[in-house]
Amino acid sequence: MKIAKITLFVVSILALGVFLLVNQMTPNPGTSSGNGNPALLIAWILIPLLIFMVILWVRIFRVHSISTTIFIISIFGILVHLTVAFFYQKNALNEYRQVIQDALIKKYSVADEEYIQRITSGLSFHVNNQFFNIYTYFMFLTFSIFVAIIYIFWDDWEKKKESVSK
Repeated sequence: MKIAKITLFVVSILALGVFLLVNQMTPNPGTSSGNGNPALLIAWILIPLLIFMVILWVRIFRVHSISTTIFIISIFGILVHLTVAFFYQKNALNEYRQVIQDALIKKYSVADEEYIQRITSGLSFHVNNQFFNIYTYFMFLTFSIFVAIIYIFWDDWEKKKESVSK
């Protein structure tokens, strides 16, 4: 079990490194960009890391046999955390759009609202620092725990259903 915890810690640090690296690949507000978002070539690593983290959380939770009450409280807490975090990120993105608008006005004396909306939507690399920062890293960790808990509930439910039908 100690190996699973150490591995989870190392994978978490690796994921933090990916988040911070992608965060640094954001151009300064008011500058133009090239084609595409090269940070996406690095960010895809987070998908297998998430899956691996969920597997490790499941192993850890199974060994420690955490009570259903604690899991339910955890689910509620995680959902509150993720909801608040999403609203915070939305607000931070709106504030960042204002920063970009101010930078464009300072540089060109005008800012096109449609342009600002376009470069701050989707997977544009103008918003790497909004989607890959310390706050979204903690959302990533929390989401991995949430998925692990839901998996455990689902697996236990399936086992109980299977034992009742026998």
